[in-house]
Amino acid sequence: MTSSSASCTYESKLVRDTFGSLAIDKDRLPSSGLTAMGIPSFVAEWLLDKVVPGNGPLSTDDHQKLMAFVQKAFPRKDDKQEIFFRLTQGETCKLIALVQVRVKLEQSKGEVPDPTARIPVLNLDECEISPELINNHLMLLRHGVWGKVSLSLRPTGTVQISDFDPFQCSTVEISEYARCREKFDAAQWRDLMLCSMGFNPEHSSYTRDAKTWTLARLLPLVESNFSIMELAPKGTGKSFVFENISNKVAVISGGKVTAARLFIDGRTKEIGLLGRHDVVVLDEVQSLTFDNPDEIIGPLKTYLANGRYNRSGFQEVASDCSLVMLANIELDEQQRPRNQNSLLADLPPFLHETAFLDRFVGIIPGWLIPKFQKNMVATQPGLKMDFFGEALFSLRREGAYMKYVQEHTVFNDKTTIRDQKAISKAACGFLKLLYPHLQLTIDDYKRDCVEPAVQLRQYIRNLLYTFDDEFKQFGRYLTVDVCE
Repeated sequence: MTSSSASCTYESKLVRDTFGSLAIDKDRLPSSGLTAMGIPSFVAEWLLDKVVPGNGPLSTDDHQKLMAFVQKAFPRKDDKQEIFFRLTQGETCKLIALVQVRVKLEQSKGEVPDPTARIPVLNLDECEISPELINNHLMLLRHGVWGKVSLSLRPTGTVQISDFDPFQCSTVEISEYARCREKFDAAQWRDLMLCSMGFNPEHSSYTRDAKTWTLARLLPLVESNFSIMELAPKGTGKSFVFENISNKVAVISGGKVTAARLFIDGRTKEIGLLGRHDVVVLDEVQSLTFDNPDEIIGPLKTYLANGRYNRSGFQEVASDCSLVMLANIELDEQQRPRNQNSLLADLPPFLHETAFLDRFVGIIPGWLIPKFQKNMVATQPGLKMDFFGEALFSLRREGAYMKYVQEHTVFNDKTTIRDQKAISKAACGFLKLLYPHLQLTIDDYKRDCVEPAVQLRQYIRNLLYTFDDEFKQFGRYLTVDVCE
């Protein structure tokens, strides 16, 4: 792969003309202060477009109008008692929040209980919600949905969600998305992807390689059951896109991880994060601990191998959730990993087990991504985060991309089955990100899809080669070819 710096000017007019209302000036978000208040980008950009539409940074009047709306519509945890009081006075309280619905089956009682809704920001766990509202918005049963919520009080004293209006983008027509791609050349589209993530593609630090590895963070969104690590120093924005692109992504930051949270809660029988989300991110892996490692690593290895897991006494759960592990590593004075021969030297011991490590597609070399600075924030028009995230997730369901990969990729006998599967999935992911219209030359495919896919997997091969003599029979270096 080359490391030349970006040379093209960002095509702002082309983005606006092609995507219209699905595009937004990315400099409006930093000037709003919404993300600093804990509002994810995919929600904040919707608010900006609805409350203070326009281009460029927010004016003083715009900012005041937006803050007035947020203070009225976005509850804080300490607003709970005030909201309860207003409900007891017969008011209907309207707010914007994440809503999740759970159905608990308690067979011993001999009856089917009604579903209940949660509003996490208020610590409300037992709200009534009608089956009609759930049927209209089935995503409430998975990771939940952000929207306008109307709360009222039932005569029984139970809080009820009387109305719900989601504002997340629900579906994306991939054929139309692909037609939009046709209007851009490869470099212009790459820059649009980077800008839509929130990064400034015109910044000199974002070389072609840096853009490729930054975009690699999106691979778990476009590919189901895609397991990957990123190792990087602090400050490269590893978790930024995962925290802001969609609530289909769950981020766990350091600390203790339990089997109940990840797989199945034995007490409530509730399916864990891997069964409800499309992507689960374990951040700050270097400080990750498990209450009972064997209870987690065993099922996790099984899940990474075949997309299924179980815990003793529970039925097997199948999921297409991707798993991402993010960890900080130290660099030397040349800004290379201090432990070049063992990238995982300072990480938890379970990552050193080759049977576990081999199940990962690859490692994103985060040390090749520049440290994030204030002037590296996107200021150009990009895709609205909710639309962008849903477009990426929608690409998971399209089979034409893997068919292309299988027809145009040639493996030799030194690549194991897991190598082949990993490289194929990563190449397929890059194909979805960069060429969703499937109009490309074989050279485009090799340069932009196969070569970075092989590099991601090569970092895994290096570790396996170092840790276990069994892998030396395959040689250290992967070579993959392409064909017409």
